[in-house]
Amino acid sequence: MAYSDKEIIDNIRLGNDTKVLDYLYRIEAGKVRQMVCSHNGSTQEAKDIFQETMMVFYKYVKNERFDQQYSIGAFFNTVSRNLWINHLKRENKKTEFTDKEAKLMPLEENIESELIGKEREAQIIALFSRLGDRCQELLVNTIFHRFTMKEICEKMGYSTEDAAKTKHYKCKQRLLELVGDEQNFKSLLR
Repeated sequence: MAYSDKEIIDNIRLGNDTKVLDYLYRIEAGKVRQMVCSHNGSTQEAKDIFQETMMVFYKYVKNERFDQQYSIGAFFNTVSRNLWINHLKRENKKTEFTDKEAKLMPLEENIESELIGKEREAQIIALFSRLGDRCQELLVNTIFHRFTMKEICEKMGYSTEDAAKTKHYKCKQRLLELVGDEQNFKSLLR
């Protein structure tokens, strides 16, 4: 029996997921296997990538975070390709995937952060927290909020833009030192 994307999502949310998950396996596993095997992967690696993709999809549907404007097939394709690229990078394997191809496979920020994993997130937060509140605030304002140095002066109370620039430079240098000192963090970023 064939299911529409809406029927798959509705059944998973209602807990009637056995048949639709079997259906997804029949439809999507072969596509993932073909993609992985055609890019220097084994059948076992393809199975692992498919299982990881299935878990991400299942969590998104159960947590009502799956955006139904995208097809399930496109979701599986994007997530599995990104998982495979990340696996290849970790294993330092060569493949036909280029940086250009990787950039053409966007992930929503929330999917990407889920793929990063709890351990990596915890280490990043711990490392960033070692900077101190003032440096954290300054870096968040410049990097994420993209405030100008003039806006930083007003918001954070620096007397001049040069003082804010100097503090910004010192905070970035401190963060780089922390990253350099943290061997576990370096291995997680590979």
